[in-house]
Amino acid sequence: MKLLLSLASSLILWILMAAILVLLILLPRDIKVQRVNVTDVMSYHFTWSGYKDNIVHYVKEVKENKSLGKSSTQQPVEWELAHYGLRSVIILVPALIISIIIGILKGVFDYRHNRGIWKLFGEGSTWLGQAIPDFFVIIILELLISLTIQRFFPQLQLYGYSHWYSIFLPIIFLSMYPAAVIAGYTTQALKEEDNRDYILTAKAKGLPERVILWKHILRNCWSKILLHFMPLVLTLLSSMVLVEYMTLYRGMGTRLIEAIQIKDMISSVDTILPIETATIIGFSLGFMLILLMAQWLNQIIKHFLNPIRKEEQS
Repeated sequence: MKLLLSLASSLILWILMAAILVLLILLPRDIKVQRVNVTDVMSYHFTWSGYKDNIVHYVKEVKENKSLGKSSTQQPVEWELAHYGLRSVIILVPALIISIIIGILKGVFDYRHNRGIWKLFGEGSTWLGQAIPDFFVIIILELLISLTIQRFFPQLQLYGYSHWYSIFLPIIFLSMYPAAVIAGYTTQALKEEDNRDYILTAKAKGLPERVILWKHILRNCWSKILLHFMPLVLTLLSSMVLVEYMTLYRGMGTRLIEAIQIKDMISSVDTILPIETATIIGFSLGFMLILLMAQWLNQIIKHFLNPIRKEEQS
């Protein structure tokens, strides 16, 4: 019952935030451009009547057409959302899995090798991975990869989305920073378990250190690691827009940027900024839906897999 209430609360909050988001996107964008001497001056005046007309017109179109609207290519927004959304999911899910696995393994490595020069390669490299902005690392890697491909594999086309192997570059770039973040959380959680009673008991029984670490310590750290599941998903989604743009991979992120961009020059007459309102609404709701599904999954995992400390059982 508690889980159902938690899921329902998340859904109600999602509906509220979705409504607010749609209302923000439907704000009037009527502008007036006037020539003052040799300078074009743009002014914006908000009117409640114009705002009401936008809302009424959009709701009417949704009801009549049973659709969120059409894009600039006259395709239904739902079709574009499914088309580009599938491409993004293809790189998002593997990046999530890889970042969790690599992050936990790296965190365990940092925990076990925390002295001398090994600490430099362990926690030092993890700290560096979190400290350097991911776009800077991506630029350096792109330069190295481009030089290598141009010299040894000129037939490969890693950028774009036309080849099956085009997903590998976005997946790698997308999972780098989250993996470093998870590694840091894992190491910290493992350190907090040091010298607890169940560890001393396991050592007294003669259990190997590796068994104690993987079967006992790490098991009791899951609840602390899972606390960061939602921030991890948020990091992946925010990075996905940048990664898609920098790798020429046309997914939800690049399509949303394209829909927001002002494509036409502003003339010296009254006009409306030419953004794709219906597309922006559809893709924004798509991103929010991914967040809702991730939040539900996080709540379900915490409900069923929250470990109980052995010292609390005894």
